[in-house]
Amino acid sequence: MFYKAKTIWWLQVISLLLILLLFFSVANLWMLYYLIPLAFFIFSTIFMDFKLVISDGLLTFQIRVFTLTIYKKTVSHKQVEKLVFKRVGWGNRCVIVKKQKGIHFRIINFSPKSIYHDLIEFANRYDIPIHKTKDYLILEGMNK
Repeated sequence: MFYKAKTIWWLQVISLLLILLLFFSVANLWMLYYLIPLAFFIFSTIFMDFKLVISDGLLTFQIRVFTLTIYKKTVSHKQVEKLVFKRVGWGNRCVIVKKQKGIHFRIINFSPKSIYHDLIEFANRYDIPIHKTKDYLILEGMNK
């Protein structure tokens, strides 16, 4: 299965506009050494997207800017220690894929929303332990 998420672009646009306002009010030129790279970084995050592919025993997590892949990690079911299901924010769900070695990754705001059910099936198929927090169980009960 293929899942996709995008950044909250309007928040980055507001941040970029605030930085552009700072460009015109800078008294010292040395401030531009910090503001210009920051503006480029925020501009690039507007076009950032995340991709997750669940295939036969593999989870592939990818971060792309425009069409350039900046991070790609493929994790076998043997490398996954457990899946932790949490509540994030007011009513969003999150899954943290905890690996035995390396950096864990978080799965938040992916669409379609069937990702949570498919990750539970993935964990059950390969005997991966699942931990659901109390808050997540409340969210899960509200969405049924």
